[in-house]
Amino acid sequence: MKEKLLLKISLVISLIGILFLLIILNNIDVPDPDINSINKDLIDKQIKVKGEITKITETPGLYIINIMDDTGNIDVVVFKEEQLNLEKGRIIQVEGQVTGYQDKIEIIAKRIIL
Repeated sequence: MKEKLLLKISLVISLIGILFLLIILNNIDVPDPDINSINKDLIDKQIKVKGEITKITETPGLYIINIMDDTGNIDVVVFKEEQLNLEKGRIIQVEGQVTGYQDKIEIIAKRIIL
């Protein structure tokens, strides 16, 4: 009898904990700085940027997209998981992690909103 009660209590507490984590996750917002303000201090941080595609380079495993806003431009690396319909001149929003590669700052895309 006590074992069933303990099982029910532990399930209820687990569900409340999962619900609490989902609420926190929905309320966390990713910062969206201007491209010009992205620097080495933001390496390994998650950010969101919006800009116009100025150049697209496609390789067998990834896309390298250069996006530009009013303040500057930055390269975005997108690993090919599916075919993307990217066009030069299109405005996109990118969420991803800032990283450094060959003394340049880049963004490794986690999500692209066309």
